[in-house]
Amino acid sequence: MMKTILPVLSVLAVLAVASSARAQTAYDVSLLAGGSWNTVYAQGFSTSLGASPIPGAANGDTVDLTQFQFFKSGNADSAANFQLAIFNTLYPNLTGITTASANFVGLSANTIASTTPLNTGDAITFTFNNLPLIYGNDYSAYFVNVSGINLTPVLVSALTANYVNTGVDTGSGVFHPASNYGSESQFQYATGNFISGGFLSAFSYAGDANFNASLTTVPEPATCALMGAGAFLLLVVRRNRAR
Repeated sequence: MMKTILPVLSVLAVLAVASSARAQTAYDVSLLAGGSWNTVYAQGFSTSLGASPIPGAANGDTVDLTQFQFFKSGNADSAANFQLAIFNTLYPNLTGITTASANFVGLSANTIASTTPLNTGDAITFTFNNLPLIYGNDYSAYFVNVSGINLTPVLVSALTANYVNTGVDTGSGVFHPASNYGSESQFQYATGNFISGGFLSAFSYAGDANFNASLTTVPEPATCALMGAGAFLLLVVRRNRAR
């Protein structure tokens, strides 16, 4: 009897310690409030701004990108065979950009042949093989055609933020996004459908595309070790019971 009880107590102690360490948590960052039809090149985002649920992570921790979604607008489908490229800025120099460029981080695991089969509002979903990013850092997601190491940004039909007239005089033409990811002055979080001089021109007042980025925190090594020890001790318990 004592041989069985001691391993059980050990397992409980190990699991109690493990539960206090940082385990893997899935979370999203997103903006889903826009309904304007558009075609865009990219969207800027942070791995922490607007995180839901708030993960147990600190700035500088590694998090993994598992999925990124845009949402199709009613504009004509023109792009074909495109992937999603992640950069560490919304404004890399796009002239001659390649997977060897300093700002390049990674590519989606899948390629979208066309958005033609999708209905307006449907997700344009890109998957990633746990692409490592840094919690608290800023990134961008670009639609690109890929040829060898060469990346060519392409416009893709996607929903973007609605703009509303905020002026006292409705004819004043002062239009701002009805909602923002970040603030109207944070142009690292914006979208754009025009490239000038090799750089993206962002929408006014940092208007955004609808997007949803899915990420997971990376467990602390101690957590993995403790959970492994817990699994081993459970095996010991089972063996003792079988005797």
